[in-house]
Parts: sequence; C-alpha cells; structure tokens
Amino acid sequence: MNVRTAIATLLIAVPAVVVPRQAQAGEGDKGSFYLSGQLGFSYYLENGGSLDLNIAPRVLYFPVKGLGVGGEAGFYLYSNGYRQMDVAIGPRVAYYIKPDAGEYPRGCCLTPWFGGDSSDGVPFFGASLMYLMDRNSHTGGGTASGLLGRVGVGAAPTIGDFGTAFIELGYQRQWLKYGGASQTSSNIYLEAGFGVGAFVFFKR
Repeated sequence: MNVRTAIATLLIAVPAVVVPRQAQAGEGDKGSFYLSGQLGFSYYLENGGSLDLNIAPRVLYFPVKGLGVGGEAGFYLYSNGYRQMDVAIGPRVAYYIKPDAGEYPRGCCLTPWFGGDSSDGVPFFGASLMYLMDRNSHTGGGTASGLLGRVGVGAAPTIGDFGTAFIELGYQRQWLKYGGASQTSSNIYLEAGFGVGAFVFFKR
C-alpha cells in the first residue's frame, strides 16, 4: 500500500468510525459537537467593481442537553480602491431548546429531498464576545483592535439525519480603537447558514 492509498483509506475510515451512522446527532444533544457557519460573497458592478466576502464558522460542544459552549470566528474582506479586512475570534455560548422526539410536528416538504425522516425546528439563542482586529487602508494601513459582541435568536431545522440549516436574528455591537481615537458601531443582523452535528467518538 503506497502513501496516497494509505491517506485515502484514513480519510474514509476515520469519519466512518468517529461518526457512525447510528450515533449521528443533531445540534443540542448531550455529548455532541455542532459545527456551523455561513459564507457570503458579493461583487458590486458600480465604480469599477468591488468585492465583499464574509466567512463566519462556529463550533459548539454540548456537555448537557441543550447547552452549548465553544467558539466563533469571523473573517470579513472588502476591496474597492481601498481594502478593509476584519478578523474576529472568541467564545460563544448558546442554548438550544431540544424537544423530545414527537413533540414538534414533522416537516412535510423538504424532508424527501434531503433524505431524512424529519425536519424539526430547534429554536436557540446565543451570545458571542470576540476580539476584533481591523486593517483598513483608509487609516494608512494601520491595525485597529477592539471587541465585537453579538446576541441573537433563531431556529435550526433538521436536514437529513444530522444536518441543519439555521437562520438567526440578532444585535451586534463593536468597539474599535485607532491610535488615540475610538469608534463604536451597532447593527441588527439577519443571517443564515448550514451546520452539522455528531457525537464524539469517545461518548459513553
């Protein structure tokens, strides 16, 4: 067996062992991980064209049913004659209102397309506090730093056996310091993304 074959075998075998089909779990189950995120991309045609890219992954571990602790990161890039880049990372806590089987009505429309037997919605609320770094050519290429806080509520309908599509409505506020000057801003956001949940392989 050559090196490429060995690597390919590991890439196939390890997920099959770590996340066996009968042990797959959705978000909110005790002893499970939940990985989710969103990706946004825009290209503006006016003024010679500009690029807007946003990536925001999250990971949570549920030590008890419904309560998740973990982290969130964010990467934002804007380019239009000048360039702005933001990077944020920090802890996140969330609570998923995880019903017992049968408490919520089963979905009827999306389920057949995604191969699962339910599309239950799991309501949640969460909060994140991240360290924020901003680099902007308008400020001479210097780097500013500060904090980014987010609180939101949403729902995560199940897709298939262990996937979800989430939507979240929330409030965001950031504080940045440029040299001796400080800047604050806030906004209400509505975002959507996808996620996947699985039991850890050492779960008893």
